[in-house]
Amino acid sequence: MTDKIAAMDAFLAEPRNAIVAGIRKDGRPSMTPNWFLWQEGKFFISTTKTRAKFRLFSNDGRVQLMIDDSTGFRYIVVNGTVDIADDVEQGIPYFRALRAKHGKGGQSDQELRDEMVRDQRVLLAITPETAQQDWLSMGF
Repeated sequence: MTDKIAAMDAFLAEPRNAIVAGIRKDGRPSMTPNWFLWQEGKFFISTTKTRAKFRLFSNDGRVQLMIDDSTGFRYIVVNGTVDIADDVEQGIPYFRALRAKHGKGGQSDQELRDEMVRDQRVLLAITPETAQQDWLSMGF
């Protein structure tokens, strides 16, 4: 692993938001800040079936993520495609890791499963279009 990729991985492991950008039906961008998990070469973001992101990415799987550090002059921009994973049972490890990264957790698997089902949670699994060393970035 190169020093640049190691530094990017450390940056992505910190609790921070990703600005998630998709394309609305009328062509305008839709952007929202979201917690994310970078794992296994993908970004994972939790959303619900009732939110605009679910409808947006059900219609068009193109996405752009921007993760920044406004005080450190560092950022990463990633283009990718979204797959929507709606199997809560398979998503439990990702939901748990995503929440733990951002200081939430402590629930049993059953409590977490019940909450994810009640909230109609799904995972956006985002696959980058290019290799990590080719992402647009600054400060790494």
